Amino acid sequence: MNLAESAPAAGVAACLALLVVLAAPFLLIADAGTGLGVYYASGTVGAAGVAFLAILLVVVFLSGRQERRPADTVAGVALVAGVGLLALAIAWALAVDVQNLYSFPQSATWILWHRWLVVGVAALVPLSAGAFASAVV
Repeated sequence: MNLAESAPAAGVAACLALLVVLAAPFLLIADAGTGLGVYYASGTVGAAGVAFLAILLVVVFLSGRQERRPADTVAGVALVAGVGLLALAIAWALAVDVQNLYSFPQSATWILWHRWLVVGVAALVPLSAGAFASAVV
């Protein structure tokens, strides 16, 4: 297996998985009320900043995989943006008001650990970028 080819694919998969995890409360909580908007808007840039960087990194990883730009440049950009993505995810998770989480329906108690799942999946992105960088440099 060639790490220079599989690491960008893993990065794309990690970004898409992050977007799915971020969208899960919209799909799984039937009667969220206004709590969902408050939940996603927590922090400086909210979960929208995390989603934006994840979408941007899909493009970056694909440009490296398809060799549209020099691989070492793409790997460096992916690594820096991946670390930024993880930092934004952590900042968002720490800024979430825990009292808001208890306002969701009883059937959605999984929302209490959802933000940490977002951080865990977000951590896969810089790991993939780091593997890509180590393979091409």
